[in-house]
Amino acid sequence: MSTRRERAKAHVTPVGVYEVQAVSKDGKSRKEKFSNYLIDISKYVMTGVVIASLFKDLTDNKVILYVIGLFIAFTSLGVGMVLTDKKK
Repeated sequence: MSTRRERAKAHVTPVGVYEVQAVSKDGKSRKEKFSNYLIDISKYVMTGVVIASLFKDLTDNKVILYVIGLFIAFTSLGVGMVLTDKKK
């Protein structure tokens, strides 16, 4: 049970200070949607570039393709994970 003073402090809010967050119809913020987008890009790059190149014979550009594909995939995955809401 809280005291009267603690309850009064809990209800005090600063006047004129509002937190505005862009939320879409499904309840997700832009930040969360962008993080999901980056994680999806990571999956598509990994699938499309790296794994598909294993089935096709690439002579000269194979190493460069792997390095760039893995860099893009892991970078977008890392940024997407950082932007993800850590409370959930």
